[in-house]
Amino acid sequence: MVAALLAAARREGVTIAGQASLKTMLSRWENGTGKPDVVYRQLFCTVYERDEDELGFTEAGRGNPRVAPSVDRETIDCFRSVFDQHVRADNLMGPHHLVDVVRAQAALIDDILPGAKNDVRNDLLLWACRYNEFAGWLYQDADDPKSAMHYSDRAMDYAMAIGEPTETAYLLMRKSNIANDLGGFDRAIGLGSAALREARHVSPRVRALVLAQQARAYSLRGLADDARRAIDAATHELERPGADADDLASYCTPAYIEMQAASCWADLDAPDRAIPVFRRALATMPTGMRRDQGLCETRLALAHAAAGDKATACRVGHHAVRTVRTATSARALSELRRLRERLAPWRRDEEVSELSLAIKQLTTA
Repeated sequence: MVAALLAAARREGVTIAGQASLKTMLSRWENGTGKPDVVYRQLFCTVYERDEDELGFTEAGRGNPRVAPSVDRETIDCFRSVFDQHVRADNLMGPHHLVDVVRAQAALIDDILPGAKNDVRNDLLLWACRYNEFAGWLYQDADDPKSAMHYSDRAMDYAMAIGEPTETAYLLMRKSNIANDLGGFDRAIGLGSAALREARHVSPRVRALVLAQQARAYSLRGLADDARRAIDAATHELERPGADADDLASYCTPAYIEMQAASCWADLDAPDRAIPVFRRALATMPTGMRRDQGLCETRLALAHAAAGDKATACRVGHHAVRTVRTATSARALSELRRLRERLAPWRRDEEVSELSLAIKQLTTA
């Protein structure tokens, strides 16, 4: 059964527990301590080629069938409120505490959509899109790009059903972001171009995000002029009247775009240009963006190391380790490993040795 579940999960493109953990979980479920969540129930259905009714998953309490919750305006408001809290928690704590919860809630919306009436169905489609997109983001930030793309694709299906250009452009931007992480820079640029195909129908903040992702892809390919033009265009989008009215991309602030610009300069091996931009981004970053703060601090430390300033790199690096520890992100951990490698020529220095040990303890925990 363990082998069958793992094989089914690979085919479905979902991430589940490893072999040893699955064996323990199966034993618990067989003995009536705990129940499989929606992802595991669906995998059991696949393995046994039976539906949930036939496998007994829809029975609760004294054999009463599970009744799907009603879908009304209050239900929609509940999903909206919970989503806002998840976004706040992600910014404060990172993805690992949330990914299973958000994945289960995305599956719940999938389950109740068929019963939604016309007056609330479109709103529920919107939240199906956003919960699946958010699950994709959490998987990406937890260093699982395959699952990230899987949930982003599911979200794109819902975005196409909604027919809202801003939602579609945002999902293309997210797929571009994942492509950048996977080293597919040409694909990232192409996805960005697709997102801007109907640019006049897309909100300014989302246009800024698309341009920032294109800039990063250009910089990673060594195309400095293209990267600079894309960042300038992204900054211009945020200066448009009413640009802050979009709640879909509220995190896209001038500080966020500055951090992306500084990352581009760092990619282009221009640390002297990156350092002041990173510092401005940190000085103006909104409170509560702890995960982005840790990433920005880590990249600032890397820029100082690249510029040969090991003392400042160590000071900023220690601060970054403390921040990342509170809001762990796979991207930040990867950058901290790069910082440790960058400082290796000075590893005999006491300050470098202390930071290297702190990074090693955090990244191997």
